[in-house]
Amino acid sequence: MGLLIRLDSTPSLPSLFVGAVLGLIVVAVTRKVRRWSRLRHIPGPKLAAWSTWWQLREALGGRYHESLKEVADTYGPLARIGPNELLCTDPDVLRKMSAVRSAYTKGSFYTSGRIVPGVDNVVSMRDEVKHKAMRAQMAPGYSGKENEGFGFESGMDRQLLNFIKLLDRKYISSDAETRLVDLAEKTQFFALDAIGDVSLGKPFGYLERDEDLYNYNKINTSSLPVMNVVSVLPWLTQIVHRWPLCLLLPREGDQVGFGRLMGFARNFVDGRLASGAPPVKDMMQAHINNGMAKEDLIQQVFISIIAGSNTSAHALRMILLSLITSPNAYTSLIAEIRKVADSVSNPISWNETQSLPYLQAVVREGLRMHPPVGGLGFKQVPPEGDTINGFFVPGGTQIGQGFYAVGRSKIVWGEDADVFRPERWLIAKGDQLNRMVAALDTHFGHGKYSCLGKPIALMEIHKAVYELMKRYDFAVVNAEQPIKTQASVFIFASDFWVKITKREL
Repeated sequence: MGLLIRLDSTPSLPSLFVGAVLGLIVVAVTRKVRRWSRLRHIPGPKLAAWSTWWQLREALGGRYHESLKEVADTYGPLARIGPNELLCTDPDVLRKMSAVRSAYTKGSFYTSGRIVPGVDNVVSMRDEVKHKAMRAQMAPGYSGKENEGFGFESGMDRQLLNFIKLLDRKYISSDAETRLVDLAEKTQFFALDAIGDVSLGKPFGYLERDEDLYNYNKINTSSLPVMNVVSVLPWLTQIVHRWPLCLLLPREGDQVGFGRLMGFARNFVDGRLASGAPPVKDMMQAHINNGMAKEDLIQQVFISIIAGSNTSAHALRMILLSLITSPNAYTSLIAEIRKVADSVSNPISWNETQSLPYLQAVVREGLRMHPPVGGLGFKQVPPEGDTINGFFVPGGTQIGQGFYAVGRSKIVWGEDADVFRPERWLIAKGDQLNRMVAALDTHFGHGKYSCLGKPIALMEIHKAVYELMKRYDFAVVNAEQPIKTQASVFIFASDFWVKITKREL
């Protein structure tokens, strides 16, 4: 009878299953609560504290940078935007996190920067020692010493003149004829050919043919949703890069899109490393001379094209848009140009642009309001934790930089932070100006994570703004929506339709 009682009291399989499910639910809820409690003292959107869904929703909406600004405006310079993610918009804190001797490291976000499965580049590399070694090997190539003439300027001048020739040949309107041009597309063409010339020794031919070669830009734009998802959920990169999903990725043999770029990169590097290949005065040659391995050279081609073209193109187009829609700034810059047009080089040299205070103010103000980078660039808090803006932040927390939010922070720039006003850079003096410059520089990273291509980008932007504004008058076609933008790791633009007429100085 005792045996029967014991048998009858044995739990049934359904009961065991229910118990197991309940146990798993309890464990999951407990883990969720513990994860939530780590950062419960830091304000932010309530949904964001419990799930990455908030980040994913905003990223897929294409206005993530604007959503992050709203968070910063509402909750302050340190806000919670995920279960383990914070948003920082304090320039001093951002500089501290990226300082050369900082204990902060790259967060998991950077894994999404891995282009080829199993191969890291200077962006995706999270190992601090290896990342430092990569930068040291790359740095000489960005000095310009290997390039023809003074730095990168000869190649930049060639492509700037090609850009002007294209506009003169096809897109100048007159009283008898109106010809509209999409400057979102043409600035991208200019940036691609410019980076091709200075980095790889020759342009790709976008300006010469005036078309989106291999549908590269079109396909990149269509991939924005994927880029947005992976930037929020970087662990997906490891899954996508494994079989069988890796079979769906672009391949070097593709004739269009990113696969075409991959094939171009390998063929280009093979040609430069071939026995008997003559040395060329460009950035790639500097990398070769410094002993960079073949796969690293291929990765460098990717980085130069993707990061180098998207960022400078967006900065240029948004500075032009800001000028077109700000009559006072427009006329003030033209007045400065008229004073020096007969005494400077054609095209203007980089050194000469640095003697034009209003031009410098225009570029700084445009970059402040329209940083080309939309990704958060999360850094990981060291194991011992840190105290930021009065809040203790435990080790392992991911802290992202809201570039757009920093550039429009009223705490940093004042109540008119949303107004394009280049004069703020001319009025500020001493410590105030130094703080403004330091805050703006965070758009290019800082310290051990600073952008190596910053000098090239600034040269390109200053020279292009001067030469375009010297020659032409611009009028937007659609005053209500002069340009369409969509945020991803970078800010992409389209439909910046303008009417261009020639102006006599």
